[in-house]
Amino acid sequence: MSEELDFTGRTILVTGSGRNIGRAIILEFARRGANVVINARSNKDEAAAVEEEARRLGAGTLVVMGDASERSTIDEIKVRAEEKFGRVDMYVSNAATRLYKTFFEIDDEDWHYYLNQQLSSAWYLAKAFVPGMREAGWGRIIHINGNDGVRGGWERIPHSVAKGGLRTLTRSLASGLGEFGITVNEIYPGFVATERDPKTHPEVTDDHTARRLSRLPLRRQPRPDELAWACAFLCSPRSGAITSASLSLDGGEMWVQAR
Repeated sequence: MSEELDFTGRTILVTGSGRNIGRAIILEFARRGANVVINARSNKDEAAAVEEEARRLGAGTLVVMGDASERSTIDEIKVRAEEKFGRVDMYVSNAATRLYKTFFEIDDEDWHYYLNQQLSSAWYLAKAFVPGMREAGWGRIIHINGNDGVRGGWERIPHSVAKGGLRTLTRSLASGLGEFGITVNEIYPGFVATERDPKTHPEVTDDHTARRLSRLPLRRQPRPDELAWACAFLCSPRSGAITSASLSLDGGEMWVQAR
């Protein structure tokens, strides 16, 4: 293992880590020596499966169930993680779902829920864990963002607004935390090859997938393990000069037009 990517003695929290991108990040850091804090909203079986995989890789593990959009969940994670591991050195704000309704269908409850889930949750994480990072003189924060936060989306307005706010939160935190040895960056995943529930992702049909792939210069979807490796790089000592950065792992979908 490269010394630059060895996280022995460090602890990382990943919200929404029962499956897909979050799971891949947990396992990437587990195999690199970190203690891992797993969070999932409701599926205990998925969280337990990730914990078992991480343990097989030799990691110290903790599972805390709960909705990351609720301050009480983040507070519980903080208490339990610090009791078991001392402090959280790194976290990835990853938990998110999407809403597919137009402006005329969205109500106030939808608006507040999705802003809380994808923006307020990142704020709660910062308030909970940045003080410990500042005291230690070292910390790594990564926000999993999305292209909708740049380009918007008629059927995803709360989601898009939250992601746009997350972009600004990344830069705002980075501007003040660098002097304490804390970096804050964001990753834009794009159309990642993940398991998607048709109930929550009704747009992902075979035709939709084919159209998206045709617009990707790589002609393939990014994989969760590729995003996980990028997280490891951004948390490594070699990336200490990188902060307030946006890293696109979307196969070129956002900025490059395929032929």
